[in-house]
Amino acid sequence: MMTLLTMHELHGLTAQELGELHQLFSIQLIETQPDTPDRRNILASLENIERAMGCQARPAARPAPIR
Repeated sequence: MMTLLTMHELHGLTAQELGELHQLFSIQLIETQPDTPDRRNILASLENIERAMGCQARPAARPAPIR
């Protein structure tokens, strides 16, 4: 059975590593049958990878200046 990748596991990976994981899981998705646990785990993992990629693209919030 395909393992689900969580946000915790993806935290700290580089953009290149996330991109490689996304490509790997996209290929695996093509090879799965509809309505299987493996397919659901791959889709959830892809969603988490894309969310992690989006978090890296956003700059960190800066605290408001004290006046």
